[in-house]
Amino acid sequence: MTLNRILWNYLIAPTVITIAVSGCTTQTPKTQDLIAQSPKNSHPLRTLSTQSDSGYRVAYSPNPVGIILASAGANVKLWNPNTGKLLRTLSVPALSVGFSPDGHILASGSYDGSLNLWDVQTGKLIRTLKHSDPVIGVVFSPDGQTLLSNLDLGSIIRLWNWRTGEIIHIKDNPDAYQRGFRNFKTQPATFSPDGQTLFATSGSGSMLQSWNVKTGKRTGSFEAKSSINAVTISPDGNTLATGIRDQAIKLWNIYDGNLIHILTGHQGEVRTVAFSPDGTLLASGSQDGTVKLWNAATGKEISTFTAHKQQVWSVAFNPDGKTLASAGQDGTIKIWRVSPQ
Repeated sequence: MTLNRILWNYLIAPTVITIAVSGCTTQTPKTQDLIAQSPKNSHPLRTLSTQSDSGYRVAYSPNPVGIILASAGANVKLWNPNTGKLLRTLSVPALSVGFSPDGHILASGSYDGSLNLWDVQTGKLIRTLKHSDPVIGVVFSPDGQTLLSNLDLGSIIRLWNWRTGEIIHIKDNPDAYQRGFRNFKTQPATFSPDGQTLFATSGSGSMLQSWNVKTGKRTGSFEAKSSINAVTISPDGNTLATGIRDQAIKLWNIYDGNLIHILTGHQGEVRTVAFSPDGTLLASGSQDGTVKLWNAATGKEISTFTAHKQQVWSVAFNPDGKTLASAGQDGTIKIWRVSPQ
């Protein structure tokens, strides 16, 4: 079974995209300029080829000096996003990639169940953590101490001490040491900005639940009424964004669970969502091949990029907030300008 087929099998199930937006964010002059200056169907700054049948995931390193862009596909590739120069190829197929908060470590999850940890500067393999099923999601905790992995099969989310390779014991849940959090769908999952709470889909996939990481106890829930494909949280920790199978994006108040906005305009399932570093913008990618930018405070559409010939798997903002990367099933990575010069 090909990598493309594995991810497709997961995504054709009922899915919803999660988006985090700050309900109290005000529109800044910078955002107003962007609304006025960003035309629809803008051309990308550059296009990178993964030399693969698909680009599954894309991630920026958070290091403000020497930022690196990583892509997952037939191989893991590291790029200089400013020049488009390919810096390094890690000869391992991957479905997912994610950087540690300091940008020194890259995690990649593969179809064969391996979760690999790499030294970004040298490309050296540091450690391999093994699963029995394909690893389609990897997320570091905000403090960089914990690595979350979620699997294509088995509905298990596992937390690791990546330095020792040990599964992290969850207090008051003796089964968690062996099996991880149970009763979850495998995707999506993310940490709150303070690292104390885990958000993940559960049950049929239309319910997003929050869990205390230390105790493993549930603390809240958000019913999207459609399968969730992606979830993200605003940088201030106040807003949750969900992208859902019915082509919409729902924004929630994390603290009271109230629905803030429903964003519509995509003509296909929303596969991916991401907040800009300052929380003013939300980017979404869809099965319809487009990438959209939204005002996170008002929920209004700002711009549409005709991005890929096939569906968009992943979007990620550069830490400087000026550009956005998108990964498509057409095997390309595209860099877009989202901030006026």
